[in-house]
Amino acid sequence: MGLLVFLARKHSVLSSINDVEYKMTQLNRKLQDLQQYSANISDGKVSMSDMMNTPGSMFGRQMMFMQYSHNASIMGAQQQYQMMQPMIQMQMQQMQDANSQAMYQQWAFQNLYEQQRQQAAKQEEKLLNQQEKEIQQEITKLQAQEKMLSNELEAIKQAENSAYERLKPNYTGVG
Repeated sequence: MGLLVFLARKHSVLSSINDVEYKMTQLNRKLQDLQQYSANISDGKVSMSDMMNTPGSMFGRQMMFMQYSHNASIMGAQQQYQMMQPMIQMQMQQMQDANSQAMYQQWAFQNLYEQQRQQAAKQEEKLLNQQEKEIQQEITKLQAQEKMLSNELEAIKQAENSAYERLKPNYTGVG
């Protein structure tokens, strides 16, 4: 009777170990996808190469980031440009031709835009770092759970072997 209990519990523990390992595999994959996405957006821009190397699970998020970062960067750059307008006008008064003035305005706006893109990337990186920490914590919990289950499995195997030994017939050589 005791042997059947060991076999049932052994099956249950093995099933739990498989579940934990599956969850860890999923979390590790999610972590790798987040890290790849993070690398893709780290400079605030998303190149065609970045898009090609984006994990499928992150493609939608990356598209949303591109849209958000562009729109937020345009708005932020416009606001900063307006605040800097008096300084920009002073700089432009020192330039004689309209072409140089237009190039300077474009350069100033482009620099403000790039700064805003980098800020958007830093903000997204902060969110990604938090998600990575949460995933790492979950993986650590699962590893501890797996270790406990493995220890229990070893104890069950030892108890099962002892039960087999007690059930095994003991023949003595009578001659």
